[in-house]
Amino acid sequence: MGIARPQKCRCICSPPRFLHFAPEGTAKGTVVLGYDEYEVLRLLDYEGFSQAVCAQRMDVSRTTVTRMYESARKKVADAFVNGKNILMEPVDVEVCLAPKPECAGVRHCCHRQKDTAL
Repeated sequence: MGIARPQKCRCICSPPRFLHFAPEGTAKGTVVLGYDEYEVLRLLDYEGFSQAVCAQRMDVSRTTVTRMYESARKKVADAFVNGKNILMEPVDVEVCLAPKPECAGVRHCCHRQKDTAL
């Protein structure tokens, strides 16, 4: 059995602005979503990027994006179906400190949102 390769640091635009979501009423547990899983959902489902573009932006392989996306979708579905809280927590991620050239023209660039944040 070989030694597992260490996880590569994943690049995200910025941490999520909201870290906790709860169902109305009494929650039946908590699902933990990593910042990297949040970023995959944001890039693929909200921004509409392909998995290849998402992988490039996060500095990971496309297969890693696929694994993170499947994990995130399963966790969110579990929370919705079973009435669980969703808690987002940091993992081994690198946060962009300034807009990258590929963010030019992106309508929901997190750096642009920081200027108009609450």
